[in-house]
Amino acid sequence: MKIYDEVGTPFAKACQDKLSSSIAKGVSKHKAREEKIRAGSKRKSSGMLHADRTIDDYADKVKRYAQWMAEVHPDCRKLVVAHKRHYDREYIQAQIDKGLKAATIKAYTAALAFLHSCTMNEVHANRPMVRTQDATRSRSYSVATYNNQLRYRRNHGEDRVADIMQICRMAGLREDEAEQVRPSAFHFEGEKAVCHLSGNNNSKNIGQGEQTVWAKGGRTRTIEILPKYTGQLREILSSYQPDEKICSKIPDRIDVHGIRSMYACELYQAYARPVEEIPVKERTVENGKSRPSRYRDAQGIVWDRRALLRVSASLGHSRSSVVVASYLWRLRE
Repeated sequence: MKIYDEVGTPFAKACQDKLSSSIAKGVSKHKAREEKIRAGSKRKSSGMLHADRTIDDYADKVKRYAQWMAEVHPDCRKLVVAHKRHYDREYIQAQIDKGLKAATIKAYTAALAFLHSCTMNEVHANRPMVRTQDATRSRSYSVATYNNQLRYRRNHGEDRVADIMQICRMAGLREDEAEQVRPSAFHFEGEKAVCHLSGNNNSKNIGQGEQTVWAKGGRTRTIEILPKYTGQLREILSSYQPDEKICSKIPDRIDVHGIRSMYACELYQAYARPVEEIPVKERTVENGKSRPSRYRDAQGIVWDRRALLRVSASLGHSRSSVVVASYLWRLRE
C-alpha cells in the first residue's frame, strides 16, 4: 500500500494509516460484523479488510481520492475534517458528473464509507443506484465460450487449467479459492460429493487431512456438488496427490465468475420448485427474518427462496438478492 508514497500529503498518510490498521486477513468477516452490530454499529460491516482484492481495490480508490483532495482541498489533513465538510460527497459527485457507471460509483462510495467509518448514504445519499438489469459482469461468457476454452486447453496439453475449469463448473469456486484447492478438500459418500473450504487457518475449520483454503471473509463453507458430476470429479482428482494444488494460476482469459454463474444456475434448477407449487403463504427464514418463500425480484420474476438460499450458501453468500442479481442472469434469457 503506497498511498502516501505516491501522493505525499498528510491527508494521504491518514488514509494509508486507516486502511493499514484495518487489515484483518484470516479473520471471519461475518463473525466480526455480527460483533460490531451487537456493539451498536450503524454500518453493516466488520470495519476491517479481510480479502486481498478488497484491500487492493480500496487502496486504489482511496489513493485517487487522496490525489483529488491534494488538488482541490490541499489544506485538509484529517479524515474527520474531510467528512465533516462533506468533501467525500463532493468527490463522489465529481465522479457522477464524469458519467461513470452506477456500479463504479457504488464501488467508490463503499471505499469512502469504509475510510470515513460511516454509511454509504452518509457519503452520498442521492447517487445513482445499481439495477440488476444493468449489470454486465461476465454476461458475455457463454456456455459455448466455456466449452471452446476447455477444448483448447485440452488440445494444447494444459490439463491442469482444463481440470480446474471443470471443477469450478462442478463446485462454483471463486478464482482465488480455485487456485488453492487440493483433492483433500473434496469428500465423497457414495454418489454424493461435497467440497469443504476452511475459509481461514483456524484449526477448528480444517477437516482431517485438509489444507487451509483462504476464502473471502475467512468464511468456512461446504459446497454442494450435483451427483451427476461425482464420477467425473473422482476421475479428475485421481491424477493429483491429496495435498497437491490442482492449478495454482488460472489464466486471465478464463472467466471464473462466469463459470460460477453456470454452477449457480444448475444448482438452482436442480432444487427449485415450480412457482405454482410454492404455497403463497409459505415463509422461509433468511438472515434471521421470516420472508415469503416466493421471492419476487425487481423485474417481477418469481424465484424459490429456499432454493436461492441453498445456492447462496454454496457460493459463499448469505442473501437471495445477491444470487439473483449476480449469478442467475442466464435463467432470464
